[in-house]
Amino acid sequence: MTIKNIQNIAMFSIIATITLASFGTSNVFAEEERQYKMVGDVVPVLTFTFRDGVEIHSFPSFDMGENIVADSGVSFSVQGTVTDAPLLHAAMDEAYKYRFSNAAFDYQLKYFDVTADFIKEGESILSFDYNNCRVDNYQVETLDSNDYESYFKEVGFAVVDKIDFVCSGITSNHEFVMPTEPITDFGDSGFKFAKDMSTSVTFIFDDGVEKIQFPVFNLVSAYEDSSENVVAQFQVEGILEYYPLLFNAIDNARAISGTGYASNEDFDATVEFSNGEKTLRGFDFRDCLVDDAKVHTVTDKEEGFTGKSGFAVVNTMAFTCSGLSPINMYYDELRGDTPIWKVTDLSNVYMESMDNTDKGLDVITTITFPDGVETIEFSMFKQGEVLTATENVDNENGDKDVAAQKFTRKTIAPTLELRGILGDYPMLYNHVDHNIQFQTVKGTALKDLVDIDVEIVSNGETIRGFNYSNCRATDYTVETDPNTEESYVKNKFALENVFDFECQGYTPNNPMYDAMFEVDSADNISSADLRDTQNWGNGFYAQ
Repeated sequence: MTIKNIQNIAMFSIIATITLASFGTSNVFAEEERQYKMVGDVVPVLTFTFRDGVEIHSFPSFDMGENIVADSGVSFSVQGTVTDAPLLHAAMDEAYKYRFSNAAFDYQLKYFDVTADFIKEGESILSFDYNNCRVDNYQVETLDSNDYESYFKEVGFAVVDKIDFVCSGITSNHEFVMPTEPITDFGDSGFKFAKDMSTSVTFIFDDGVEKIQFPVFNLVSAYEDSSENVVAQFQVEGILEYYPLLFNAIDNARAISGTGYASNEDFDATVEFSNGEKTLRGFDFRDCLVDDAKVHTVTDKEEGFTGKSGFAVVNTMAFTCSGLSPINMYYDELRGDTPIWKVTDLSNVYMESMDNTDKGLDVITTITFPDGVETIEFSMFKQGEVLTATENVDNENGDKDVAAQKFTRKTIAPTLELRGILGDYPMLYNHVDHNIQFQTVKGTALKDLVDIDVEIVSNGETIRGFNYSNCRATDYTVETDPNTEESYVKNKFALENVFDFECQGYTPNNPMYDAMFEVDSADNISSADLRDTQNWGNGFYAQ
């Protein structure tokens, strides 16, 4: 029986109690499995092959130290409740004992190999072989809530091992199997999304197509205002799964990492944002390469260990593309069948219903474009600091005393941010999409400016307002901001649109204050009206 057979037997019988078996000179030690709440039932199981034997442990928290695509070293970290681990603990102890030794000095437990298997339903869906690893650092720490809640029984503490490893290299241990169908749709992710707005990405490779729904999507770079070329980049994250074609692209990118002569295989990607009924927005990315790939665990302090929350082993991937074409399929529908040259004033209204705003306030934004008006209710409105000023010190000939006496004060341009669940506002999409064509061209920053009127409404009455004039879009992103592990454990994600504007003019409105100085006039008949006898009241007449 080979060591690999022994590892497999121990790995897939890990649900059983502690097993200690002896095969020749090698000892195989498998720890008793501890029950944690693992989102997606993906459990990291690590097999340590020491000179003295083999030890198998499941850790709820596993984190790659570096992007596996980049040629920047190999390391990983684990966290788990302190448990029986005689060989692993001995390696940690020897690392401390010989910490001052010459780096070339080799001791018994200094180097070892590690196989990281990610087990789901008893099978390894993904596997990495780390070779020539050593303990880089470690600590034992009691994790708590940091706000005294842990002293109560229902919260609790967790005493954990935190161990960092560095290795000489890493290889993928999963076998690539070519899909039998030209298009593979991996279906619904199983997560819930605010307003049912979810993200699906269709990767178009030379060998086939894979469509995947990711709970987390971020448009990293594309729309920001810049005088330099802006690269189209996006990032996705989801519970660790094996996608043959996508992982083959990752392996290919990693295989040629650090070489200046090899070419990477590119692919296209279509991103669609849908609420289940229709697709409201999208992007066509072209000629993409895998820029980043990492397996890590999202968790929060002691909560996963004590059972208050859980762990989510996720795969985060980032892509860099040569460009993108925005998908805004409903803008032309606003014109109807009327020829473009006859339509001068478009209009659209989109209200994002909100029931949890303090005191029931609503923020209504009206944007006036060159071709029409769009009224939108965003979940969040953020006003820039309108009174902030910068002081540019004039340093004459390096004389700081003179410099301290001379300065120029420059006020900051009014800015605002609009943020909300991705919705149906094609005119605003068209505005930011149009601006991307002139992103790096000098003299175009003041092209197609818009006016933005913001009203804060309480019970149908405007109590505060702001008028921004001659505004330009400085950035636009689509992003999901998960709350550590809670979004996975509680099954709640929110996909947001974020629009940033800079304006030339700003006027605040205070209608409640203005109403204090309004004087009502009596509705009396003036002397000029006396000649009109038909307006006289009863009992009055003219001879």
